[in-house]
Amino acid sequence: MRILHIGDQAGVACILTKYQRLQGHESKVLKIKDQDKYGISSFYKNYICFLSPAEDIIKQALKEAADSELVHIHSSEDMLFILRNKFGTSKKIILHYHGTDLRGINKQKLPHRSWVSDIAVKSIYEYRRMKYILLSSSKKKRNLRAQRLADAVIVSTPDLLQFCTKHDAVYLPNPVDIEHFKPDIIQKNTLKEALTMDTEVTDINWAISYCKKNDIDLEIEVCRRMQRPIMYAEMPSFLNQYKTYIDIRYVNNRLLENLSKTALEALACGLTVLDYKLNYLSGLPYEHNPVNVVTNLSKIYSNI
Repeated sequence: MRILHIGDQAGVACILTKYQRLQGHESKVLKIKDQDKYGISSFYKNYICFLSPAEDIIKQALKEAADSELVHIHSSEDMLFILRNKFGTSKKIILHYHGTDLRGINKQKLPHRSWVSDIAVKSIYEYRRMKYILLSSSKKKRNLRAQRLADAVIVSTPDLLQFCTKHDAVYLPNPVDIEHFKPDIIQKNTLKEALTMDTEVTDINWAISYCKKNDIDLEIEVCRRMQRPIMYAEMPSFLNQYKTYIDIRYVNNRLLENLSKTALEALACGLTVLDYKLNYLSGLPYEHNPVNVVTNLSKIYSNI
C-alpha cells in the first residue's frame, strides 16, 4: 500500500513510516522543514519528504496525495479540508490527533529571555489565550466537521476519546522505536536514582509536591527541556543513566492518566517508571511495540 503521512508529532509519523516500510508498504512523511528543536526530523530524515516554508505546501501535498492510496494526516484539520475538497470520497483519509491539537491548553510556560521580552511574549500569549477562549465554540464545530469528513479518526491517548465527536474514533497506542530505545548494559553499575521532565505544558512543582506528599522517597533530577533540549539521537543514552523515570504530569489542572512518550521510551530502555497512580512499571507494554502498532493500524486502514 502507498501511504502518505502529512505532518508529524513527536516522531510518531516517522516511526509509523519506518515500521510500515519494514512490513512492505510504500510509506513516507511529508512535512515542513522546521527548526527541529529535538533533532527528530534529522534522525528520521530518510523517511521524510521535506518542504521549505517558502514552497507551495498545498500544491505539493495534493501532488503527493494523488499518488497515494491512503493519506494519514497528523493534527492538521486544514489539510484534511483541502484534500477532501480536491479528491472527494475517492481518497481514504485518516485524521490522527496527538494531544493539545484536540485537548487544547489553558496555560503554557515560557522560557526566560529578558524582562522586556518576557512581558511582550506574555502579552502575545494572553491575547492568543483569550482569542482561543472566544473561538472555542467555533473550534468544536470545526473538530466536528473535520471528524465527519475523515474516513477514520485516531487518537494517541485514551483520554482524547472524550473530545471526539465521531463515535467510532479509535485509540492507537504511540509506537516506540525499539531499534533506537533499548537498554545499555554498560552503564548499569553507575545509575542515578530518578529523573523527570519539565516541559512547556506540565506543572513540575505540583508533580514534585505530589511525590513528596505520597512518601515517594527518591532523589529526583529534573530535566528542564526548554532550557536544555536533548537531541533525539542522544535520548537513549541519556535515559540509561537513571534507574527510574517519574511520569506524573499535571496539565490544564488535571492529572494525565496515560504514559507519556518519554515514559514509554524509558520503559523500552529498561528503566522503571513511576506512573500517575504511583505504581512502578517495568517493560514496554506489548501494545506500544511498533510492529504491533502498525499491524493494528493496517487493520484500521482495511476497515475503511
